[in-house]
Amino acid sequence: MDFLFKVLVSIVYVIVKIFFPFKAKGKENIPENGGIILCSNHISLLDPAFIILTSKRRVYFMAKNELFKNRIAAAFFRFCGAFPVDRGKNDSSAIDNAKQLVIDGKIFGIFVEGTRTKNPDGSPGKPKSGAAVVAASTGSDILPVAVTYKYGRPRLFSRAVVNYGKVIKAEEIQINEIKPSEIKKVKTRIMDDITSLWEEETRCLK
Repeated sequence: MDFLFKVLVSIVYVIVKIFFPFKAKGKENIPENGGIILCSNHISLLDPAFIILTSKRRVYFMAKNELFKNRIAAAFFRFCGAFPVDRGKNDSSAIDNAKQLVIDGKIFGIFVEGTRTKNPDGSPGKPKSGAAVVAASTGSDILPVAVTYKYGRPRLFSRAVVNYGKVIKAEEIQINEIKPSEIKKVKTRIMDDITSLWEEETRCLK
């Protein structure tokens, strides 16, 4: 399965690169091993593809349940490492899946806003609590990531950049217990780091 996945990634990489000349920054910040939570902003349906194509390690994403309604689509998304979450509800099974991925030493990927940003310029929106809850439950480090497009949104033959930031160590967050005030502190810190990466790259792309 891993071999087939690598073959698929290699083929898609070439195709996507032609239409969207993307690049990655900060790949050295991706840990070589161990479980970690990759937290990204969300602008386009292409965001997970760019992260998967640029990450040194396989990323397992939480994705909205609607994408798994079709059996063929569901099989494809699961093959790519995605698993469903019922947004707007307290989906404990999805959270359990996410925690287990981190415990098993894998990269769990999540779009912190929970959905694509509504801001016209593509700037990050308000963070949801999912990533912070998983971090609090696992004591895992967090890898902030910003996907940025030259024109705010993806356009054919325009540049896209995936910027991997410095890892936020678990001890920096200092979660003592899972309660609203602690979760708010963590999700704010995560989104602040992502927004800084997005703003930095937006200035570079102008």
